[in-house]
Amino acid sequence: MKRPLLLLVLALSVLLTGCRVTITPGTVSFNARFGIELSPVIQLFEPTRGSGATYVVGDSIAFRILTDRSGYITLSAIDPDGTVYVFARNIFVRGGETTTISGVDARTIFTLQPPRGLHRVRAAFTPSQTNTATFSYQSVRGDDNWTRIIVSEVRPYDVRDIAETRFFLE
Repeated sequence: MKRPLLLLVLALSVLLTGCRVTITPGTVSFNARFGIELSPVIQLFEPTRGSGATYVVGDSIAFRILTDRSGYITLSAIDPDGTVYVFARNIFVRGGETTTISGVDARTIFTLQPPRGLHRVRAAFTPSQTNTATFSYQSVRGDDNWTRIIVSEVRPYDVRDIAETRFFLE
């Protein structure tokens, strides 16, 4: 009985030696999922019907976001088929206020189109606008590539955050 426990502890020790965790109270924290330090800026990010809500093709969708400081949000998504795309870039949000993002500007709304299934959406926060010419999400497929391009885009900023939500399209 002691030997399996010892082996488990040894295996966990080996796994954890490869992790680097930096803790600076209140400013940044290491996020293993994204592999970079993130600032806890985004306090709320969800569709207006709530995370995990169900929509039908043709419905409009909007997202509520609350940040603790003013800055810019880029929204990207991955479809059930693995296609990654940006659908709103450099949307200004005022810190301390819940903002509803329903389109890229006041004249447009987000309207849902197939494919049907689970859609995941990420909000990337930066204190200033990102360079749209430098980062292209065109032809990006898969979760790992999605993560890699978002991290590349936010890495140059000393304050950055990434949050994810989801919805289901019937």
